[in-house]
Amino acid sequence: MNMRVIITEKIHESGINFLRENGIDIELLYETDRLLEDTIKEADGIVVRLAKINEHLLKIGRENRLKVVAKHGIGVDNIDVETARRLGVRVVYTPGVMANAVAEFTLGAILLLAKNYVRYDSEVRKGRWKVRYYASNCEIKGKTAGLIGYGHVGKIVANLANCLGAHVVVYDPYVKVQEEHVRQVDFETLLKVSDFLSIHAPLTKETYHIIGRKELEILKNGAYIINTARGGIIDEAALFDAIERGNVAGAVLDTTEQEPVTLDNPILKCKNIVLTAHTAGIADVAQVDESLLACKQAFQVLNGEEPTYALA
Repeated sequence: MNMRVIITEKIHESGINFLRENGIDIELLYETDRLLEDTIKEADGIVVRLAKINEHLLKIGRENRLKVVAKHGIGVDNIDVETARRLGVRVVYTPGVMANAVAEFTLGAILLLAKNYVRYDSEVRKGRWKVRYYASNCEIKGKTAGLIGYGHVGKIVANLANCLGAHVVVYDPYVKVQEEHVRQVDFETLLKVSDFLSIHAPLTKETYHIIGRKELEILKNGAYIINTARGGIIDEAALFDAIERGNVAGAVLDTTEQEPVTLDNPILKCKNIVLTAHTAGIADVAQVDESLLACKQAFQVLNGEEPTYALA
């Protein structure tokens, strides 16, 4: 019997082809009506993007054939890693692969907020060319970009912001900043001095709603917020209120606490919030590399080898 890997959501064909070329049977769950709870009984491995892999599913899988869960991405808040570790299911992920794509997206978000592209485009399409006489753009040079998290993505964002002449400050209690052009500060200082606050931290018990009402009151008046990490890091109701009051000038949210966003979500009514459907890491090169790395690591485990990036 050949080993079998389930792909829960669409990924680039590079990884799928690699597994097939190495004799692995593939089930593309997103092309069927089958439930993961049923198919996991037949799986030696799973490649997952955002689908929830909880204790219940892991137990069903481990009682049968499941050996590895491969995360297509870096955030593993959708996988019960502790249960997987306890049951002996390996969990692998793909750190750093999307870093450049997400960092470029973040820079684009900073520019979008600073230069009001969306507003001007909307006005021109309504025949309001005179918007140019009331235009008000923000120069990034001399402003302060504050980063929560200084991992793969944060470091690239810091370099890009520095190239535009911005001052860069970082809050990350797990990293010692070495770069001369980056200043490491405490959390409250970061909030007080940031013109652009950008989040690059994982979603954990410690970071859940780390940006809430209290923090938004401390945040520099008129600041912008960019979140390309995880939605649960920001209290979205508090952010909505802060923007409505004018304390926060605007935000780009690539990730939201509930995905997909439902049509009754109040943040959809806020014209100063731009939503981008968790697309920051979806870039041509990154998608090829990430698919291949996730699938190669699944194969490493199934082949009895030590995976490149293991969490369990």
